[in-house]
Amino acid sequence: MPFVPRFSLPLAVLLALALTTAQARAQEHLPLSSAVRTALDHNPQLRAAGEDDRAAAARASQARAAWYPRLDFSQGFTRSDNPVFVFGTLLTQRRFTAANFALPGLNAPLPLDNFDSRLSARMTLFDSGRTWLRTGAANRQKTAADFALEQARQDLILRVVQAYFGTVVARDNLAAARDALKTAASNRERIAAFEHAGQVVSSDLLSAQVFEAQERDRELRAENALAVARLTLARELGIEPEALGEPSAQLAQPAEISGGVAEWENEALAGRPLLRAVEMQVDAARKGEKLAKVDFGPTIGLFGDFERDALTLGGPSGTNWTAGMRLDWNIFAGGANRYQVAEAAAEKRKAEDQLEWVRSGVRLELRRAYLESKAAEARTAAAQQSADEARESLRIIENRYQAGLTTITELLRAQQAALEARTGYVAAVGDWYAARASLERAAGRLTPDSSVLIAGEKP
Repeated sequence: MPFVPRFSLPLAVLLALALTTAQARAQEHLPLSSAVRTALDHNPQLRAAGEDDRAAAARASQARAAWYPRLDFSQGFTRSDNPVFVFGTLLTQRRFTAANFALPGLNAPLPLDNFDSRLSARMTLFDSGRTWLRTGAANRQKTAADFALEQARQDLILRVVQAYFGTVVARDNLAAARDALKTAASNRERIAAFEHAGQVVSSDLLSAQVFEAQERDRELRAENALAVARLTLARELGIEPEALGEPSAQLAQPAEISGGVAEWENEALAGRPLLRAVEMQVDAARKGEKLAKVDFGPTIGLFGDFERDALTLGGPSGTNWTAGMRLDWNIFAGGANRYQVAEAAAEKRKAEDQLEWVRSGVRLELRRAYLESKAAEARTAAAQQSADEARESLRIIENRYQAGLTTITELLRAQQAALEARTGYVAAVGDWYAARASLERAAGRLTPDSSVLIAGEKP
């Protein structure tokens, strides 16, 4: 008799429940706003950008730390029979006696152990402005990282909108393909009845069968397109495809864009996070040039040391301290400082040129997005009119075919045209949402509260 594990039945029940739960979750509605929030919370690429921002904050704190004193502790151990070492160590250990003046012991002493415990303090009083400039540059880089993170957030929201409505369009295309397949199957059955009754020729039935096969192929391709679209959306959201809900947005006629292109461009130049980040980098580069110049200046600081020397780590010891002030001023370094200034000046000019290039790119991107949004509005209106006309044309041709006034070729052509017009309208509306999201991103205002996301929530 085979062995049956006692836990097999409960395990099967658990697996069935897990599968049912995953299927139920997959059927949950997924509003656009929820998709955006999920992506902002779970997308790995955005989390990586957040780590860059935290690293920039840490570098800014490192730069500010130079304003504070530095305290170091060191513990060393030395064993030597070097006469100078033995003589000096006996003094620092406070163990030197008159017997140590004996010449044999001075010239050839026995090895001596020394545990050296040292506490050192350093503080800069004046460094010609180096710390101030480094701190300022690091703060600018931190602000630039903040803007870069916001740009990454808006880029992610745009990709979510594109993937979300890409899924909605793919879903509607699949529904259209299935409706067309049903119509093609109905045509084939009706024409088969006509052919059996001798009312149409056999070529009409063959044409209907070919058309049905074509629509079945369209359905398969639409299913694959929807599967890929769902995978893309799940990846942007940072979740497993099995956990992806069903997008609840319904494609509707888009609203017109408010405001002219000049107004949108001014908003982009004032608020685009990418542009602001580059501006902060330019400020940091300018401070870097000043920092290279002040490296010619002196540095003045305080120092202090407290030392404990002992024969054993915890035994009797001698202590001493040293304190003072130090000035460091490079007189000549082979021209290194001058070349550092030249390098920093080149980096500053590079940053300024990059800023000019990014600014022109923002203008170009904004105007392109604006034109594409206006064109998407026009295409949507034209596609809707075309879809209405194609449906009416199909209705008339179907009546004419049933009355024997037209050919099967004309009927199938009209059905194909109606399907193409329907999918063309859906694609045009999806393109409008993507174009409008691109416009708001180009203007620097694509946030979870943007108008395009609100429009996408409407049924």
